[in-house]
Amino acid sequence: MRITYANSKVKRYFEDYSLMKKKLPSDWVRSIKKHIDRLKAAETFADFLTLNLGHPEPLKGSDEGKYSLRVAGNVRLIIQPEKSGKEIRICEVVRVEGVVDYHGSKKSWYIS
Repeated sequence: MRITYANSKVKRYFEDYSLMKKKLPSDWVRSIKKHIDRLKAAETFADFLTLNLGHPEPLKGSDEGKYSLRVAGNVRLIIQPEKSGKEIRICEVVRVEGVVDYHGSKKSWYIS
């Protein structure tokens, strides 16, 4: 799949993992890099979902259409498949929204 980014700030961090290590713990960065590499290796979003790596979970409410991937504890990598039409499974482009910490209904963005 092809990876796009929500904005230039997110792109800068995800294209330079040494920069990301200055902002996040190195074990989180390793996990994030693995998720990105797996997304790039998959042909479609359905292929990625069948692997169930990172426990992809669809988000609800105002974040509907986005998925979270586990990084550590309550920390999640947020992605959004860029679908054409209604079929999400044949999606070949995923947009990275950033890295967030969930605590109940509160969200603290590390990278957004």
